[in-house]
Amino acid sequence: MSDSSPPRRPGSNVNGETPNGERLASLLIGIARYVDPLSAPSAPAPSGDPSLDAVRHILLDRELEILARLRATLDDPERLAAAVSDVLSLAVQRAAARDGRLGEVLAPAVERAAQCSIKKDPRTFTGILSPLMGATIRKSIAETLESTLQSLNQALKHSLSWRGILWRIEARRAGTTFADVVMRHTLVYRVEHLFLIHKESGLLISHVAADDAASEDPQLVSGMLTAIQDFVRDSFGRADAAGLDTLRLGDRVLWCEQGSLAFLAAVIRGTPPETLHGRLRDTLAAIHDEWRGPLASFAGDDAEFADVPERLRTCLQAQARSSEKRLSPLLWALPLLLLALFGYWLYERHEAWQRFDRYVARLEAEPGIVVTDATRRDGVWQVTGLRDPLSADPTTLIAAAGLSPGDVDGHWQPYLALDPALALRRFQSSLQPPPGVSLALVDGTVRAQGSAPHHWIERARALVRTLPPGSPGLDLSGLEDPEMAEFERVSGAVQSHVIYFDHNIPKPANDQEGEIDALARDLLELDRVAREMRVTARVTITGHADSTGKDTPNLALSTGRAEVVRSMLKARGVDPDLLAVRGAGPLEPLKAETTEEDRSVNRRVSFTVGFGD
Repeated sequence: MSDSSPPRRPGSNVNGETPNGERLASLLIGIARYVDPLSAPSAPAPSGDPSLDAVRHILLDRELEILARLRATLDDPERLAAAVSDVLSLAVQRAAARDGRLGEVLAPAVERAAQCSIKKDPRTFTGILSPLMGATIRKSIAETLESTLQSLNQALKHSLSWRGILWRIEARRAGTTFADVVMRHTLVYRVEHLFLIHKESGLLISHVAADDAASEDPQLVSGMLTAIQDFVRDSFGRADAAGLDTLRLGDRVLWCEQGSLAFLAAVIRGTPPETLHGRLRDTLAAIHDEWRGPLASFAGDDAEFADVPERLRTCLQAQARSSEKRLSPLLWALPLLLLALFGYWLYERHEAWQRFDRYVARLEAEPGIVVTDATRRDGVWQVTGLRDPLSADPTTLIAAAGLSPGDVDGHWQPYLALDPALALRRFQSSLQPPPGVSLALVDGTVRAQGSAPHHWIERARALVRTLPPGSPGLDLSGLEDPEMAEFERVSGAVQSHVIYFDHNIPKPANDQEGEIDALARDLLELDRVAREMRVTARVTITGHADSTGKDTPNLALSTGRAEVVRSMLKARGVDPDLLAVRGAGPLEPLKAETTEEDRSVNRRVSFTVGFGD
């Protein structure tokens, strides 16, 4: 290097060139300022070197132009929306294919948008769904009508024949439907269900069934089949065995075809041919070839097996039993059968009327029952009439006539019958005779015999007085009343007592104390007997006077004598309610007063026994 060589610029090499680091720093500063002028460091002023400024423009003009366009797009909402819309569908497609998070994120927003749209204008969703729903409903109705017409065609085909009649009788006896019996007799075999089941997990992969085949939950059936397969293997100690091959269930048979990853179970009605085994094996092999990967990784999601049902439907085969069309020689028996049924109906109707007539005759023969009307109305025998409550129950006579209680409806009005037998029952029910009394019907009259308490006899007499005219009478003359005989005896003893008085003295004579004591004992006995008889006895004490003096004082004197005697009896324990007082004065003399002895006899108190109220 010589002193004449040109001086180097700071930061340049010996050749006068700007180092790479300086150029890169300048480039980054320019890009930063273009992208964000506020955050980028301020660019150095032009260096004054034309060559350096030219290099800058050559290196950064294209990038600066691109950044300017991007900044303009970001600042303009319309241009930004247009740019995003160009790549939005592709971005959504790639995000959905990568994982399921896009659906989880968009689901709440889509649901809220749908709810807001429905609330705002439901007709929009109606217009969207109506073409789909209409087509779906029309297809469902068409398929239902087609199935119904086919079933009706088969029913008409087999119902209007002698064989169809026999099949209906068989269905009624077996408790099943007519269609099942027809299928049993006309079908050789039919595959009703196919279950494709994963061999390792036992989960149901696919299930198809015939159109009119009844079935339960396919998942439940597949679980049971897997359990049976495991049970068979465990029971015979062979875990590597192929499993169950054939199982018969009444008129159905279960065939199982085993595969390496899944097995195919077919529920077949009737007797299938052996060629069906080959068809099932070929179908299972084809499924293994086409879906081997999904079968190996199957964990319960059947989305990858959407086309499997169509492959299985090729195995839903059926074969009907061929029959020769010929005229049955028994067709002529159909009119005879109808005629026999009509004759049997007439016979049953006649017998029903006969049974009902016998029932009505039994009712009319029963005492206390009067039949006013008997007819059949709305399929039920109607009987109307009068019935005594003590007569026989009409419902007990229904079975004897060969009828059931539901066949007869009776309407009965109560009344009292005058029949002697019912009168005897009525007397038995109302009087309830004591053990010593018997009631018997003699010559149309109820006669009572035996010994009865007085109060029962009085009640019977009161009942006789209330009997309506023309009713059977009640004869009580044969009854004995021992209590009345005792009452009459005691009454006679009381009435035999006489208390005498001195002249013009209201108090009994001194020698009458013993008589009064005896009278008190008899009155107490009389009160006891009356209470046992449940009657009220009444003893009238009548005072008398002789004819000496005036009548008015004598009447007062006789009344006073009766009162004195009553007081004396009360003092001896006699109930005062049993005693009544009466004064007769000289009006009821015992003897004609011709001597003093006759007058002393008339000065007395007498006693009369009767029944009170």
